[in-house]
Amino acid sequence: MAHRKPSDGDRVWIVNHYASAPDRPTGSRHFDLARNLSARGHRVTIFSAGFSHETGREERLARGRLYRSEWFDGVQFVWLRTVPYRGNTWRRQLNMLSFFAAFVVVQTRWRRPDVVVGSTVQPFAAFGGWLAARLRGTRFVFEIRDLWPQTLVDLGALRVGSPGERLLRQLEAFLVRRASVVITLLPGMRDYLAERRLPSDHVVYIPNGVDLAVFDAHTHADAGAPETVRRTLEEIRRLREEGRFVLGYTGSFGRVNRLDVVIRAAAIAEQRAPGRVGVILVGDGPERVDLERLAETVPAVVIGTAVPRRFVPAILLALDGTVVHATATPVYRYGISFNKLFEYMAAERPIVFATESAYDPVAATGSGITVAPDDPEGLARAFLELAGTTAEERAAMGAAGRAYVVREHNMEHLGEAFAAVVEGRPLADLAAVSASVSPTTSSLGEEPPTA
Repeated sequence: MAHRKPSDGDRVWIVNHYASAPDRPTGSRHFDLARNLSARGHRVTIFSAGFSHETGREERLARGRLYRSEWFDGVQFVWLRTVPYRGNTWRRQLNMLSFFAAFVVVQTRWRRPDVVVGSTVQPFAAFGGWLAARLRGTRFVFEIRDLWPQTLVDLGALRVGSPGERLLRQLEAFLVRRASVVITLLPGMRDYLAERRLPSDHVVYIPNGVDLAVFDAHTHADAGAPETVRRTLEEIRRLREEGRFVLGYTGSFGRVNRLDVVIRAAAIAEQRAPGRVGVILVGDGPERVDLERLAETVPAVVIGTAVPRRFVPAILLALDGTVVHATATPVYRYGISFNKLFEYMAAERPIVFATESAYDPVAATGSGITVAPDDPEGLARAFLELAGTTAEERAAMGAAGRAYVVREHNMEHLGEAFAAVVEGRPLADLAAVSASVSPTTSSLGEEPPTA
């Protein structure tokens, strides 16, 4: 990745605890949007944690350092020191608060920005963004990527009426009311805010998307790929040489993803049709050890190592099909915005979509098969059904998904919408921009590290 500094322009801060640079496998939404802003002459700084939720390790900062600055293709990342943790314990809560504290201290060493974008997953990062904007006398934009505390309540991790739930509700309402603009990735956000009796006339819909040029530039082989990528591609080839139809998953190994269901489904498919289906799971996260243990007895399943995001297209193009699974969660009635889903579509691979949501682009576009989540039997049937389709049928599914992404999740278009927000265009103009990327009634709205 080329390292360069842009010419001076408007100063834009993005405060996102979990923002990722392109040299890591996790979601790159803010880097992609920031790179678009940089190309327009703006100077963008992303404040993120050096500690990785996915790996459970400090990956950016040497011992004793509070922060470090690093440039990627015209975008500056500032890595902040946070308290390490494992699992969803009190130490994770301390990790979130330590990010807030580190940001409040470190931001004083940077020149005043023109706008601060405070982004969830966790709301204390967004609150830090508001506080910095208030202290610096500049504009604040609130981006809602994950609904806290609603997601935690629906997952059973937080009790309604508890002090923590009340605090997070109040913080959410505070940020919505104080923001000049609220960016949402979820198509049902206005319904959610209406239920909470919160204003929604300043909401702009900018979902996750895909840099289509990255997928267009890739082929099935990548001579410059690191060893981890080459091993994954070799495993896919091995499964295909066994005569298997190979489905793949790329992304987080978290509680929300419930990849144990995918492994159990592969085991059922193997029992019903030995040697017919193979599944490769590529990624990392808190559930990795348990998933590896479960997969040991299933010859149809391979657990791959997480790879840098720029090599994900090469892996997807080597697959026959893909799978998305997310455990049933009531909050998904407001929509979801999974990066992996749009990447699968960009690669023109058919999808087995096991997610319960009112917004289902796979069913709406005919780009794969939709089944209920948390059901290994149903998922196994879908694996075998997709494996039984013809190459022409699968190509038609892939083309339908690609057309949908080009139309509604093209990062080039989403970057223009994001630029309109940070440049402070009037709300009437933003409404028109939002409408240009608004979902159809049947479509979807980072993937968050909730678990």
